Amino acid sequence: MGPSILINVIKNPFLPLVLLGTVCLIISCSRDDLSDREYIATVNGEKIFYDEYQKRLNTRKNILPPGALPDSLSKRRMLEEEILESMITEKIILQRASQLNLSVSNTELEQKVLDIRKDYGDHFFDFLISQNVQYTDWREEIQKEMLMDKVVATDVNAAVHVTEDEAKDYFHEHPDLCKTEAQVRVAQIVVRNPEKAHAIKVRLENGEDFASVAAQESIGPEASRGGDLGLIIQQTMPEPLDETIFHLPVGIVSPIVKSAYGYHIFKVSEKRPAQNRSFDACKGDIMADIRIHKEDAAFTAWLDKLKRKAVIKKDTKIFKEMLQNK
Repeated sequence: MGPSILINVIKNPFLPLVLLGTVCLIISCSRDDLSDREYIATVNGEKIFYDEYQKRLNTRKNILPPGALPDSLSKRRMLEEEILESMITEKIILQRASQLNLSVSNTELEQKVLDIRKDYGDHFFDFLISQNVQYTDWREEIQKEMLMDKVVATDVNAAVHVTEDEAKDYFHEHPDLCKTEAQVRVAQIVVRNPEKAHAIKVRLENGEDFASVAAQESIGPEASRGGDLGLIIQQTMPEPLDETIFHLPVGIVSPIVKSAYGYHIFKVSEKRPAQNRSFDACKGDIMADIRIHKEDAAFTAWLDKLKRKAVIKKDTKIFKEMLQNK
């Protein structure tokens, strides 16, 4: 089950950071008179209101990259039906939560909100504003997502078990799963011009400490760690940096290497060869992998069963009117 759209908007690390606060920018229909609100579908008699559907659809459209919005009528219809299906699924799962007497406490919700806000620092409220997301709506979506997670954990995942025998069979059937690629631990100094790079190279050749020089001179974000990039595998860095790093002996300062980012000097402190891990060494990874596949399959079967039992009615007339007005 994928996360709801509003939560994806907040969690996506590739979106620009911005706001969170008491400012409310999404214009919602008044909920004072629910009897007059048009609805697009019902799930076991519970309505999915048209204005909520339209807001969800607009949110999806707003987060699509430029040019990604379907240009044909049939593709737009597919997107619209996909949104409606996701709302029907959400409604079914939340109804199951009610049957199981599950809920999310204010304490749980507050902790989750704080955890998410930490990832965005002081820009959290700005982010919400930039995405035209109302804080109360976002908070409601977080609570809803947490509740759906609880339902799946209780009603689906709790019944999933993985045995060691299964893990052993999986180990023999998927030998590549426990292979580790060759790795090197490398530090770098990167500067913008060749003159400075040459001056730094001379300092290193005269015995200055690489980490100290990196902390003083490098413009890379890892400079505060003495230039340490950690353990990396091949093709992590662009060429020609990758080739230089993986052919560099331990403890030797590299020649100056030019890239689109500037002028680099590297020093490798450790090399780890590719190897095959034993079953005991990677048993945890194997069992986690099996569990993911089992939980996915169990969730699909569980949701299909709930959908077959549910009474779902869609108002196709609204869809037709929508398309005619475009």
